[in-house]
Amino acid sequence: MAQAATDVRAMFDRIAGRYDAANRVMSVGVDVLWRRRAMRILLDRVEQSPWVLDLGAGTLDGAVEILRQRPDAHVVAADFTRGMLLAGRRKPRAAAVALHTADGQRLPYRDGAFGAAFSGFCVRNLSDLASGLAELRRVVRPGGRLVVLEFFRPTRPRPFWDGLWTGRLLPLLGWAIGGDRAAYRYLPDSIQRFDTRTDFEARLRVAGFANVCSHDLFPGGIASLVEAR
Repeated sequence: MAQAATDVRAMFDRIAGRYDAANRVMSVGVDVLWRRRAMRILLDRVEQSPWVLDLGAGTLDGAVEILRQRPDAHVVAADFTRGMLLAGRRKPRAAAVALHTADGQRLPYRDGAFGAAFSGFCVRNLSDLASGLAELRRVVRPGGRLVVLEFFRPTRPRPFWDGLWTGRLLPLLGWAIGGDRAAYRYLPDSIQRFDTRTDFEARLRVAGFANVCSHDLFPGGIASLVEAR
């Protein structure tokens, strides 16, 4: 487990400088729309000047979108890869984000520190998912909201998305732009090893989130939002 986590961290460090460019091309920019929708759900009816955690913040796309929608928010961006955080620090509004190099399975925050938490394309990379979800439950105050944006393992065959697009074309695009073939082969492989959306929802309930619901995202439900309280 420790070696696997070290390898994933090193992989993200290697691609940090080209991560955003590869993401925009591979998603045809739709990942920006996914995050906007996620934040509208996350920030709906939160208190004034909320404390919001972005777990697995990467190059801060999620964190700066939170501030774009709620300039009064106190945003904490946590990621176990320092290089990814530093790659995003010149983005608009990023100067207002607190950057913490942290392990999602052992978060350095007090119980109930946050009124809301977001995680985009991170939980799939946790070596101990149960511990990571338990930590999110601990640091989000009772009644607070968690929104997870993720690629889940499909429950039925999707030949175009999984076989051709994600399985073959995306790794080639990522390799061409990011320059690291193994890193972009990791994406489809990690999806196939991960939970289905239904499995993940069940894990959230076990972790202590009482109300869990989910939303498929365009195109074709290739990504999903899961909301929990």
